[in-house]
Amino acid sequence: MGKVAQTACMSACQHLSTSLMQMLLDNELKQISMGAVQQFNLDVIQCELFASSEPVPGFQGDTLQLAFIDLRQLLDLFMVWDWSTYLADYGQPASKYLRVNPNTALTLLEKMKDTSKKNNIFAQFRKNDRDKQKLIETVMKQLRSLVNGMSHHT
Repeated sequence: MGKVAQTACMSACQHLSTSLMQMLLDNELKQISMGAVQQFNLDVIQCELFASSEPVPGFQGDTLQLAFIDLRQLLDLFMVWDWSTYLADYGQPASKYLRVNPNTALTLLEKMKDTSKKNNIFAQFRKNDRDKQKLIETVMKQLRSLVNGMSHHT
């Protein structure tokens, strides 16, 4: 019985993780705000808490939580806005964001790009919003060059 329960639990966690990632990257989702990303992060934390609660006995360490590692690294990157680390460490085996594909990051960033503009007609007058848009543009260019570099190597 134990093996069956473990397999079912791992499959459920992996399915949940994959579904959440697809939801975030879905083409139908045109825009996402930082607030929505923060709420999504809280939902993923709930999944991780479930995984760490030993819902089924017999898992080694954080095996179940690893089902959510791709989402966790992607959300951490966006929550901390840690682009300099991501870009500097990209491709390094010890990278903090090893599991974040540049294509995935680019897709999510593109969905966030215009949210501050549309939410406030005065946004173009606010310097830090303009600076953030410039930063997003710069990061997007760098991600695109990583994505293009990847497609040439495969």
